[in-house]
Amino acid sequence: MHGTTTLTLDAPPGPGPSAPPSPSSHQSPLRARDLSLALLGLFALGGAAALGTPTGPAALRLAPSVLLIDLAALALTAPALIATHQFLRLAAEPEDLAAGLGRALIHGGRVAAGLSIVVLFFSATTDLAIPTLLASLTGVGVFTSATACVELTRSEREAAGAVAPIFTLLVLAWLTLSWIIALRVGVDVGAWVLGFGRGFGA
Repeated sequence: MHGTTTLTLDAPPGPGPSAPPSPSSHQSPLRARDLSLALLGLFALGGAAALGTPTGPAALRLAPSVLLIDLAALALTAPALIATHQFLRLAAEPEDLAAGLGRALIHGGRVAAGLSIVVLFFSATTDLAIPTLLASLTGVGVFTSATACVELTRSEREAAGAVAPIFTLLVLAWLTLSWIIALRVGVDVGAWVLGFGRGFGA
């Protein structure tokens, strides 16, 4: 009698456990084109108001005014936010926080580009170019602030799983500082546009 031969087939090894995706993988990367269009939208908002003012140095200075205010507020407050976040040993990476602020700037620039059409209409048909610009600038600031809160909170939640109360207080403090800086820079830029001696860049 022949012995029975049993063949044992080993199952192919399954894929090993994959590493969990990093928090930044859930967020769309920043693109230079989007940032450039956002800056162009901020410039267009000021430029639309400049078209409704008498030609001269004031009109030329008014065109970049919105861009100067937004960039100055972000540049002066973002390092403080990220440094304090790291000092408090919170979870999100500095790169993710910076990317969140960049996305907020992009969204604000898109809103500014849309509002520039409204400002251009009032500049061409009425004498309300400056009031319309101020209202639009406030709207851009509110939208940018709201987007920044959402993006920063998302980065922290994806890194830690939950948002600590101290993080919420940090974001609120940063928002308050950002608006104070924006108002202060806005006063200087306004004085610079009007040609006052103590204006922006004097």
